[in-house]
Amino acid sequence: MSLVYITHHDENIVGCEHDFEKAAGPKESIFVYKNPVVEKAAKYARKLRERMNEEDKKLSVILQNDGTRILTEAKKSLHRTMGCAHTPIDPPCAFLRKNQGVKWRREKNHQCPKMPPMPPLPPPGSGGHKSTMAPNFIKRNKLCAAQTIPCPPPPRYVDTPAGTRHNLLNSGLIPQFICRKDFGKVPIYLKKTKRMLADMNAVCAKEQARLLELCRGIKGFTKTSVDLSGPPQVPGMRVMEQPERNEILEGLRLSLTDMTKQYQSMSLLIDSIAKRQRKSKLESDLRQVEQDILLIETTPIIYVSEY
Repeated sequence: MSLVYITHHDENIVGCEHDFEKAAGPKESIFVYKNPVVEKAAKYARKLRERMNEEDKKLSVILQNDGTRILTEAKKSLHRTMGCAHTPIDPPCAFLRKNQGVKWRREKNHQCPKMPPMPPLPPPGSGGHKSTMAPNFIKRNKLCAAQTIPCPPPPRYVDTPAGTRHNLLNSGLIPQFICRKDFGKVPIYLKKTKRMLADMNAVCAKEQARLLELCRGIKGFTKTSVDLSGPPQVPGMRVMEQPERNEILEGLRLSLTDMTKQYQSMSLLIDSIAKRQRKSKLESDLRQVEQDILLIETTPIIYVSEY
């Protein structure tokens, strides 16, 4: 039997693994590729991963010496709604203290790139190259407003001592439409009216001549007798006398009064077919009686058959 004396008690499993890897030597990396496209993509991914690791190491909220908290730009867009990942914790004595919230401020690590200086302006009156500067719109508008001819006011006239003024155009005081083609001529609608009246007079003359031809067979009929003794006598017809006319008009007016009273005494609610039919019949009868009264009152000569 042999005995082993342990003098150093600092061995562990992790150290044993490292010793084994050192003894095995360096091994080939798994990210080594032969394709150039794959190598380019791996290089881009490596750079992106390194940049994201650098940004992740930055603190999103930095605590200043005066106690204020500053939200850096590195975490501003990443925590718009979910809040900040690294936020210093307040002590209990600073709970809800005024002006202790998180404030955003840009870090002072930005440097503007240097731009080439602007070319010098040519001296005035040198006639150099045309300037590429933007025009002065305010000055140009002033010049245009000064050179614009103002619009003249419309002609007016005053008709009262107090100074009431009206527009002179379309007032009839000046010859405004003398240059029109139809100025001083008879309007077209008056010509149509005159033509229509002439045609109607011609029709009436023809009808009167026809009636005269029909009445020539009557004994003692002449044109002068028609003018002197009244309407001509038609065989089998007689002229309605004035007492008969008045009697008929009186009867028609009584009928009109009775039907009007019946129409006004009807119920306001017309909810049945019989009521609707009675109403329409009364309206048609009233209209017919009014037309008959108008015809008798406006017609001077009415012939009545004797048979």
